[in-house]
Amino acid sequence: MLVRLSWSIVAALWVVSAFHLVKREPWNTMVGLIAVTPWIYMLAWATTSVGLWARRHVMVILSLVLVGLQVWWVAPDFGPSSHLVRPRPGQPVLRILDANVSQDNFDLAPLAAEVRRYQPDVVAMEEVTKPAYTSLMATGVMKPYSRHSLLFLPDSGSLGMALWSRYRLSDMKQWYAYGHPELRAWVHLPGGRRVRLDVVHTLAPYGSGEPGPWARQMVAIKQELSREPRPLVVVGDLNATWYDWHFQAILHLGLRDAAVEAGQGWRMTFPANQWPVPPYARIDHVLHSAGVGLVSYAVVDVPGSAHRGLLVSVATDG
Repeated sequence: MLVRLSWSIVAALWVVSAFHLVKREPWNTMVGLIAVTPWIYMLAWATTSVGLWARRHVMVILSLVLVGLQVWWVAPDFGPSSHLVRPRPGQPVLRILDANVSQDNFDLAPLAAEVRRYQPDVVAMEEVTKPAYTSLMATGVMKPYSRHSLLFLPDSGSLGMALWSRYRLSDMKQWYAYGHPELRAWVHLPGGRRVRLDVVHTLAPYGSGEPGPWARQMVAIKQELSREPRPLVVVGDLNATWYDWHFQAILHLGLRDAAVEAGQGWRMTFPANQWPVPPYARIDHVLHSAGVGLVSYAVVDVPGSAHRGLLVSVATDG
C-alpha cells in the first residue's frame, strides 16, 4: 500500500514538473501546485525514503531527480545572503509601505495605526474600496499625504488601487492590464532626484475562466514595465510566486526581487488569516531596477487582511 501510494506521488510530481519545465499552467490546480513548489516537493524526500526501504531503485532515482529540481527552483528564492546597501551621504532614501488590504476589509483604522507607526514616505494599497478609504481618512493619518495621491476606488470588489506620497508626484496615470487598473507616477525626492513607481495587482488565478485572464494580465504588466523609464520600483500583489514563469519573465526585464535581495525570500505573505495554517506563498512583491539600492526590507502585519504587507526603504541615483 505504501509503495503504491509513493508511486502515485512520484507520478503526480513528475506531471507537475513537466508543466513547470515547459512553462505551461493550463489549469487553476497547476498554478496552485507550482506556487507551493517549496512544500509539495518535500513529498519527493519521503518517496526517496520509501524507495530505499522497499528497494525500489527506479523510485529512488526518480525521486532524487525531483529533489534536485526542488533544490534548483527553491535555492535562489530561499538563499540567506543579504545584499542590502548603505546609502551614501546625502543620498535620499524612500520608505514605502505596500499592502493588499483585502476587499472585504472595510475598517482600515487598525492599519492607520501601522501607518502612523512606520511613517512611510509612500503608501500603496490594493483591493481598497470606498468604505475602506473612508474609514482610513477618518483617522487623519493620511493628512501628510493628502496633496499627492492617485486613487481608483470602487464601491466593492478587488480592483481598488491607491497611492499616496509625502513627496510630489508627477505624470500620474491609471493604466490597465487586461482590464485590471494599475497605477504609476514619478516620485520626486529631495535633491532633485526621482524614481518611477508602479503599483500593480492582478486577479487571482482561480474561479470561472481562470487562469486565462490572470495570465494575460501578467503578460500585459510585463509589456508595460518593459517600456517604463528607470530607475523603477514596482510594488503590489501579483498573485504569482517566484516559481511562476510569468513572474520570472518580469524579473528578466532587469528587475530585482527585494525579498531575495534581502535574504528573506522564505518570508511568506499569504494567507495571513488562516490560523493555525501559516502563510505559505509569497505573492506580494517589491521589485526594483538598476539605479535603485535596497536599504531595508520587512514583512509586516496588515490588520484585517488576508495578506501581509511589505515595508521597504530604497536609495536611488535617479
